Amino acid sequence: MQRDTLTNAAISLDQIELTMAGKTIVEACQLQFHAGQHCALLGPNGAGKSSLIRLIGGELQAKSGSVAIHGRAQQDWSLPELSRHMAILPQRSQLNFHFSVSEVVGLGLLHSTLSLKQQRQLIRERLQVVDMWQLRERSYPQLSGGEQQRVHYARVTAQLASVPESKRILLLDEATSSLDLSHRQMLMEDANRIASEGGCVVSVVHDLNLAARYCQRLVLLAPPKVIADGNAKQVLSKENIAKAFDYPATIIEHSDSQQPIVL
Repeated sequence: MQRDTLTNAAISLDQIELTMAGKTIVEACQLQFHAGQHCALLGPNGAGKSSLIRLIGGELQAKSGSVAIHGRAQQDWSLPELSRHMAILPQRSQLNFHFSVSEVVGLGLLHSTLSLKQQRQLIRERLQVVDMWQLRERSYPQLSGGEQQRVHYARVTAQLASVPESKRILLLDEATSSLDLSHRQMLMEDANRIASEGGCVVSVVHDLNLAARYCQRLVLLAPPKVIADGNAKQVLSKENIAKAFDYPATIIEHSDSQQPIVL
């Protein structure tokens, strides 16, 4: 991999091989994710999408290959510094303490360099975005699954507020799966806002049409390799979907956006 590629990419994966229980799930993976872009990771169950998110976040180690964040080797980042630059929202977040909604969002600011006044303002702004400000004093365990997920989205996006927009990395692992239709759109629109302001957003998405609508770039995996990488029209072809999902899809074009719709 060229040094300028490592320097310019927010995230660089160089010849990654990932194994689980002795089985190779990702091999020879070479991907870069850039600032100002919302990228979707697509593929069938077991394709390694969530594993790549966990690898980038440092939870998993590759059998071989390397990970760089903003041009620096992953292992060279301290945990507090990395947490200000990168936030991860999994499909489900475990939290059993009786914190209020506002306190849960505040957990994302443990390593923040913002003043207390700025933190309070940020908590309010983030809860208003996810339509949870009115429940700010509610005990977190009393919320529905979708409400809890919206609170955690507010938490992880607040976590990034201490660094410039171009240095923010947001990783979303099936983050919309528990949300209703309107809040699913809300989350993806806000993730796009973060990307449009210069952040790097990478989302694991199962809904191909949701990815086509909101993500500027799609990466399609069919174990153990990436088989397509590009915009929605380039990636969501009948041939690619058949290869990845073993499904004979019908592709039509949206009348307004001209984006592909998978049936």
